[in-house]
Amino acid sequence: MTPGTQPTHNTTSLSEISTHSAAADLERSLQHSTVDNPRLRLDRDTLVKMKLNISYPANGSQKLIEIDDDRKLRAFMEKRMGSELFKITGGNDKQGFPMKQGVLLPNRVKLLLSDGHSCYRPRRTGERKRKSVRGAITGQDLAVLALSIIKQGENDIPGLTDVVNPKRLGPKRATKIRRFFGLDKKDDVRKFVIRRTVTREGKQDYTKAPKIQRLVTPQRLQRKRNRIAIKRRRAEAAREAANDYAKLLASRVQEEKAKRSELRKRRASSLRK
Repeated sequence: MTPGTQPTHNTTSLSEISTHSAAADLERSLQHSTVDNPRLRLDRDTLVKMKLNISYPANGSQKLIEIDDDRKLRAFMEKRMGSELFKITGGNDKQGFPMKQGVLLPNRVKLLLSDGHSCYRPRRTGERKRKSVRGAITGQDLAVLALSIIKQGENDIPGLTDVVNPKRLGPKRATKIRRFFGLDKKDDVRKFVIRRTVTREGKQDYTKAPKIQRLVTPQRLQRKRNRIAIKRRRAEAAREAANDYAKLLASRVQEEKAKRSELRKRRASSLRK
């Protein structure tokens, strides 16, 4: 190296390396490595392939798409969960660790999770556990990416936006049935319950309806009145018992006072003699 010249480093950025050459180099290095961990053995398909689980909540449909070309996935890279691309609702990396909302990292971290946190289901009351979760920023190490369509475009996606999957079950709570059908308080909710037909082989079809919850009926009102009456009677009985006890206590105190005063008089008369 001649004086005055700057040292040159043969460093190449990851963006300049093509995906296929990077996959080949990584596959070659993994073949020569002595690591026997089966979770670290990656084949060419898992290096490039990613699954997109796209859902369309308006129709209740979803579709799983496998993409082999890494260039088609560049639009999803370095994005956060909840960003308005489709809407990234979650995902899993190659080892199956789930993405967690709020962890602004493109790699895996260990967090102390408790009841109410996502990516964790406690087995005991108040249990906390340190679990490995994937950060919310997308990257090449993801195997599945869950997406949700926010705004539909001009053309339909076959098998997704052109299919309508109706809900299997209708509302069950009385107030929700009223809101669903726009009913008044005076209307009978039981006539508007959504029934479903059950078909069995070799037997006659029949319909099933859910039990309406929080339905106000005359029997329920009568039970409520009965509970209130019982509560009132118990309060009155407790009040009477307290009054009787107070009277008994006052009479006993008066008797004790009378006995003591009589005893004092006897002692005083005996001292005079």
